[in-house]
Amino acid sequence: MKIISPFCVPAGFSRWSRRWLAVVFSLTGLACSTARADVVGLSQTLSLTPGWNAVYLEIDPSVTDPAALFAGTPVDIVATFTPASRGQQFVRNPSAAMLSAYGWAVWYAPTRSDGFLSSLYGVYGGKAYLIHARTNASVTVTGSVGVGATAWTPNAYNFVGFPVASPGAPTFLQFFRGSSAHNHNQIYRLVNGTWRKVLNPATEAMRAGEAFWIFCRGRSDFQGPLEVSTTLRNALNLTSRAGGQVVFRNRTDHPVSFLLEHITDPARPVPLSTPVKTLDEESGAIRTVSVHFDAGHFQQAFPPLEAGRAIRLPLALRTQEAAPGGLYSLLKVTTDLGTIAYIPVTATRDE
Repeated sequence: MKIISPFCVPAGFSRWSRRWLAVVFSLTGLACSTARADVVGLSQTLSLTPGWNAVYLEIDPSVTDPAALFAGTPVDIVATFTPASRGQQFVRNPSAAMLSAYGWAVWYAPTRSDGFLSSLYGVYGGKAYLIHARTNASVTVTGSVGVGATAWTPNAYNFVGFPVASPGAPTFLQFFRGSSAHNHNQIYRLVNGTWRKVLNPATEAMRAGEAFWIFCRGRSDFQGPLEVSTTLRNALNLTSRAGGQVVFRNRTDHPVSFLLEHITDPARPVPLSTPVKTLDEESGAIRTVSVHFDAGHFQQAFPPLEAGRAIRLPLALRTQEAAPGGLYSLLKVTTDLGTIAYIPVTATRDE
């Protein structure tokens, strides 16, 4: 897969690259829209129904102990699966004793007679869970975004979920069409406490906060239609001396547009810039120009990324504008398909 760098204009990509450079240089103008940045702590609300709920938890809770996290709620059982070499175990009936199923960790509320059998001691973001509730409940989880790549177990059913827009989530076909390992209807979602097969992935939409079973044919590293990656485990660590980069890869067979949003504490903004190499027509020399993003909250739309292509966005900390100490923010990438990816940013001004 060819990676297009905004540093230069490769042969055959002049029209696309001109559009990219137009976007980059418009960051200081009207194309960069700003919005309020009230987000200091993030939250996810779980709308639970009586019985079993298949939940994908996006938020890494500030309180991870399930007993404390679900205190005062009707939640009495939480279970998650840890993949191993033996492969995923598809629990068709979540009402059965999951401790007898290989690989499952389960928390039972202390008020239950089987509470002493608990084997799940922490709840974390970026994972799929089965949550049992005695009654309808709305549980809000606060913390930071749980970021991590899905580790697919080959030739097995995987219990997974993904961040998607609400409303506007993609269908299962739109999400998995770019992966031969998952482009099928071997998908199950929980309906009224029973696992139902997704018969038509082209018409059934995914849901935010939903976990489901999907079979993985062979090995796969697929993370979504637009793969968003960094050099540091899906995160950016910026200092005065070192920058970072984000790579966007289109894993579909059609163009994908996306929006980059910077979410930060308005009291401690994170000033970011991207270096762009330009050609001086008079001297013929190539020089680097730093294009500045707004230090606070901003949204920036990118032009459509063609099928199979990738672009690299280098980012650097504007040290002279950064406050001392550690700074933290979040990059949110939303595609026109309704998929979402998050990149935590840590920035430190070297003293």
